[in-house]
Amino acid sequence: MDKNNYENSGQESTGEPGNSGAKTKSTLERGAEAFGHAEEAVSDAYDKTSEKVGENYNKAKNYIHDNPGKTILISLGIGVGIGLLLGGSTHRTRTGRLAQPVVHALSDIALAYFR
Repeated sequence: MDKNNYENSGQESTGEPGNSGAKTKSTLERGAEAFGHAEEAVSDAYDKTSEKVGENYNKAKNYIHDNPGKTILISLGIGVGIGLLLGGSTHRTRTGRLAQPVVHALSDIALAYFR
């Protein structure tokens, strides 16, 4: 329901301060005010988040453009690591025992490049 509908319905019920109509009006006004504050806070948070995501996307795009070789190797390493993890999670074989150290090593390499 729209916040204006709340305000209009509250304005229709008039009465003395002790009357339930005045209490309803007061409650509706407070509710509409709280709704307005919440709406504003969510809108601000969304705008800030959108801005930061856009900035990080542009940084990542520039890094990929400036370092295509590193990006391909990092992507390849991540793909191999995920493949080993998924393949090793169904069987407890030698592959499963080797997957964890390889993934840790690839993660360390990727972390070093992004620092």
